[in-house]
Amino acid sequence: MQTRLQSAIDQSSIPARLDASDRAHAARFDAIDRQGAAMRASLESGEELSALRFESLRVAIDALRRDQAETVSRIEAAAERVSDALAGVSAASSEGATAGALLSRVDTLLQRLSLPLGNEVMLQTPDGFLLVPAEDRTLLAAVWESGGRLEPGTIKVMKALLREGDYVVDVGAHIGLTVLPAARKVGPHGRVLAIEPGSRVASLLRQSIALNFLGDRVVVEQCAAGDQPGTARLHLSDILGESSLLSLPTTREAEDVEVKTVDALVAPQQPVRLVKIDAEGFEPHVWRGMRRVVDENPELLLLVEFGPIHLQRAGVSVEAWLSGFNAAGFTPHEIDEMSGEIRPLRPAAALGSVASLNLLMLRRPLEMYPELLLE
Repeated sequence: MQTRLQSAIDQSSIPARLDASDRAHAARFDAIDRQGAAMRASLESGEELSALRFESLRVAIDALRRDQAETVSRIEAAAERVSDALAGVSAASSEGATAGALLSRVDTLLQRLSLPLGNEVMLQTPDGFLLVPAEDRTLLAAVWESGGRLEPGTIKVMKALLREGDYVVDVGAHIGLTVLPAARKVGPHGRVLAIEPGSRVASLLRQSIALNFLGDRVVVEQCAAGDQPGTARLHLSDILGESSLLSLPTTREAEDVEVKTVDALVAPQQPVRLVKIDAEGFEPHVWRGMRRVVDENPELLLLVEFGPIHLQRAGVSVEAWLSGFNAAGFTPHEIDEMSGEIRPLRPAAALGSVASLNLLMLRRPLEMYPELLLE
């Protein structure tokens, strides 16, 4: 089957279209590089983009979109011909399903878009444009490969649960992979409080919010969330998303960051629909600093990253980590990152062997959330 599929693709115009697309984008990038060079100093210094430069960037993005749309349209037509050729193999067979999956994969790959901007790369995602630090090649490759959805199951669950006008707290907002979809879902009358301690990442996040015209609904707080106010040492990892207030075995750099509690950042009596916590092992501290928010919001939903390696560094057992949430009436559920399916949490004894899990924590039985019956 693979030989026949490859032969069909080779005989189609897809390879030529891909080459043409690459050449067109390369030519467009050369034209835009002059604008990118002019903007680079502003981006690197954290200076606000001027209206003129911002408009130039917007026009460049629109031009790329038009070029890409035409190229993709032609490639889609070629892919359709390949699909028709493969239909005779066996539409109902697993081979036919494999062919369909591969064609879908090709389609996803063709629709990606990136724009180098000095020390950053701007990537197009399903929810808007994201600035990714060029020096974090692991992150850049992962975001590119996933089409801007590193945790598609979690995002699917989050978007199913959020409603127009909701208030969301994103602890460990990073470059905005969960901020953008949340902001799109809550709409102009909703709010997302994005908490990110790293200066480099927080700066990129602010710029991404501006690029997507979401400043009316997203507030970025450059600080760490903890159980009491103060300062702390943020240990920087080569993979910026793994930077932590806990010591890292391979870290070479660190920066001092301000620490605030979620309770201090969220106004009293503010209804909060969802809190996402990704604090690289610092989750218990974040949790202790948001007890008022928890008490004031009986319908609160939690999305929490569970990472056994982080807990080992923090000297916290799996049972102790879970007990803090259980004591407040939350029941943890696992999220399948491929499908968004919600599953019962595996036994604590088996959790120590997982690399990482995103958990959905609910105060009510799962069946009382019909929106989670995802298609």
